[in-house]
Amino acid sequence: MGWFKKALAKVGVGSAEVALIMPKETFMQGETTTIEVTITGGSTPQPIDTISFELCCDYMGWEQIRTTGEQGRKRQRRRMTYSLAKWQLPDTFTLQPGEVRQFDTQCQIPRHTPLTMGDGKVWVVANLDIPMGKDASSKTFFSIGPSACFNAVLEGFEAVGCRIEKVSNQDVERSSLPFEQRIELAPVSGRLVELLQRIELVSSCDDKGLHLALTLYRQGEGLGDALGRLVGANKVERSLTISPDATAELARREIDILLDKIEE
Repeated sequence: MGWFKKALAKVGVGSAEVALIMPKETFMQGETTTIEVTITGGSTPQPIDTISFELCCDYMGWEQIRTTGEQGRKRQRRRMTYSLAKWQLPDTFTLQPGEVRQFDTQCQIPRHTPLTMGDGKVWVVANLDIPMGKDASSKTFFSIGPSACFNAVLEGFEAVGCRIEKVSNQDVERSSLPFEQRIELAPVSGRLVELLQRIELVSSCDDKGLHLALTLYRQGEGLGDALGRLVGANKVERSLTISPDATAELARREIDILLDKIEE
């Protein structure tokens, strides 16, 4: 290989490329899928040390910033990236010019992966580790739907007259994750319309089931409502755990029991 071609390969000109093919566009929380990886050689032979992968999502958080000459700390709100999982294929080989190689890799989507509702995104990145050269990478976005248990919960809230109004991934302190996904539900029919303004739902899961942290905002009028918002009197916090094998009907009964207690 000539010196000029070597120099071009190091800066990424005519180097290897990597592409990912997902079997479908939407996956459930906790699902395992196979990803097809295609690597295509460039114009020069290139050694590949490893093929690494990273499953990521984003959320809104605060970033500490300080400009030159400023005292103290300043913060700005921006979209942050969180790594949900990392893994690699430890294959080492030399990719010849124009050569095409294909691999399969298994991806276990964690149960705490946020739903891709609102403006939150989930994606997987593949990276080729090329010694003495510019690494090649590829990013593929896909959608995340609720697990069977979480779907039963959402159907349960729909059955009692609620609909999803807003979903956001927000930073949070003192948690195993740097963010939480907040789902805002609005009562649109049934008995909840006169009882509640909205419900905020945050979920987490383990082997015991799906744990729901609920904040319910009561309806109010005039000055009393404004004062209630100021002192937090119109806000009720409750928790609920749903069995992993719960049906939508069972989830609805659990939600009904909780709401009955709110009305008392």
